[in-house]
Amino acid sequence: MIVSESKDIQSAIENARLTFRLGVIGGIISAGLLLLSAILGTVRGGQVLLLAVIPFSVALLFAVAAALYGMLRASAVQEEEEKLLLAKRQESRALDVEEDVRFTAGRSFAHYSKYAPYVFAILAAVLIGVLVRCFWNGGHEMAGSPIHTALIAAVMLLFGVFSGVFFIGQSRMPFFRWLRPMGAWLMTGGVVLGVAGITAIAFHNNCTGADPAAARVILWILAVLGAELILSFLIEFYRPRTGGEVRPVFESRLLALFTEPGGIMRNVAQALDYQFGFKVSGTWLYGFLERSFFPALLIWAVLFWSFTCVHEVGPDQVGVKEEFGCIVAKDLGPGIYWTLPAPFGRFRTFSCTEVRSVVVGEVKDETGKKKGNRVVLWTEAHGGANDHFIVAVRPEGGKNAAKEAASISFLRVSIPIQFRIREDGILDWGYRHEDPAAILRRIGEEAATEYFASSSMQEVMSVRREEAENAMKHRIQTMADEAHLGIEVLSVSMLDAHPPAEKVAPAYQEVIGAMEQKETAILEAQAYAAKLEPESSADAQETVEAAQAYQRRVKSVAAAEKERFQAQCRTYEVMPEMFRLRSYLEFLETEGAALRKYVISAGLKDEVYQLNFETKERLDLVDTDLTKLSDEK
Repeated sequence: MIVSESKDIQSAIENARLTFRLGVIGGIISAGLLLLSAILGTVRGGQVLLLAVIPFSVALLFAVAAALYGMLRASAVQEEEEKLLLAKRQESRALDVEEDVRFTAGRSFAHYSKYAPYVFAILAAVLIGVLVRCFWNGGHEMAGSPIHTALIAAVMLLFGVFSGVFFIGQSRMPFFRWLRPMGAWLMTGGVVLGVAGITAIAFHNNCTGADPAAARVILWILAVLGAELILSFLIEFYRPRTGGEVRPVFESRLLALFTEPGGIMRNVAQALDYQFGFKVSGTWLYGFLERSFFPALLIWAVLFWSFTCVHEVGPDQVGVKEEFGCIVAKDLGPGIYWTLPAPFGRFRTFSCTEVRSVVVGEVKDETGKKKGNRVVLWTEAHGGANDHFIVAVRPEGGKNAAKEAASISFLRVSIPIQFRIREDGILDWGYRHEDPAAILRRIGEEAATEYFASSSMQEVMSVRREEAENAMKHRIQTMADEAHLGIEVLSVSMLDAHPPAEKVAPAYQEVIGAMEQKETAILEAQAYAAKLEPESSADAQETVEAAQAYQRRVKSVAAAEKERFQAQCRTYEVMPEMFRLRSYLEFLETEGAALRKYVISAGLKDEVYQLNFETKERLDLVDTDLTKLSDEK
């Protein structure tokens, strides 16, 4: 029987109905805070404020569980009352009231009490996991007045914390135990709203990094709580069923350490007793640990605090020792040193060999990681900063170029400044300025602005880049010495120099394209001239040399013919008949060598000759030149 006859059934019914009503009220409060957190987090911004949606969503889920529990319990108690009335009247002996199929509320309540905690534990874990995943990449930045956001968060905090405290206090009674998880998550939402108010005030004081850092910590805590629900779901199957207080699976033991009434050790004892199935808190070992826990905790705290007295200076470092805010020793070399414990003493180390860097101008966008080897064009927006430097654009050539005034343009460039701390500048770097890196960045911006304003954009982006780097390095070093930064500038580089991608880059790209086409045409003409001139020179030289050779040949032949003619004239004068005969024979031998010749005697006048001038079809033996045949052999 759910309720014994000795108990007041009406009181049990009222308590069950009150559980239902409190569950509905808690659901309304959770839903209201959930909607307000979602709307304000979206409209006014703030990552932490938006994260309050997660605990209030879980509180709403557990409010539904508590309301269903109260409703089913009320029905079961009413059914039990009807069974008792039927048993007293004894209207029918054949009627077995314990097995009457009409009474199903008790079985429904028993099944709900047995299986619902597992279902709601898995639903809550899934809900937390989905919301944590959705909010992991951050939310909107704060908009409007951060003070107003802090005030609204404070009002919502009061509703969340006070309602959570009320439900947790009410859950101390066994009838209202299912209200405890809802109250714990309402208090958790209130704590998140309190953190949201603190981060809003920090944002108002120019501490913009507090909100995302706190949001990331809260997300990790909520993820741990979600993992605890799954772990409790698994552990519940191995818990001994030896009695003891029934504890819903979806009730967080981690939250119970901070939200339930009583001390931490009491909550730990209850968790151990519930898990192991017997009174672990009654053993001598637990009693010893409970008595010695806080002394041991204090000893460990003192021990860890004493560790703040020991400090080490590395091989490449220089140490500075402080006590009560005053420097008592400086330029300390490598070794172990002792100071007063924090916060009374402090020890700072500086590296004089470490190369540090700050970036002036365009800063790489860390949210958009580089993918592969993709080429980024001028016309494509990239980089995380919008700092533009004014650069002169000088006119290109022309008769009136000297009279034309130089126009200006904007240049985006990333200028990494690499430096190191000088050994004699440790105090200047560490104590003279609150943020020396920011001062160096402003010095770099001033030096870059001063140099670019008096330079040509085309020259800075091409041939005079090294000169620009050296000039800015010298200027930055001079200004850093004047500001007593205590650093040595090692290098200044110019990277990714290009016009702004929004409006200037497309027009400048067209100008650069036209200049490239002009330069290409000039280079092609020079290449053609370089190819044509040697060929023309070679052809001219060949013609001249051919003419000179022909001249020498003609002169030599003419001189030889002249000499031969003169020799022939002298020969003819000496022996004319012999000269004519020799000339005739030479003619026959040279010019008539290929002709057929017939020799006829001049003294035989009455002889008749028949001559056949036809070409012979074959060569007779008598016609063969035996001399040539012998030569061939």
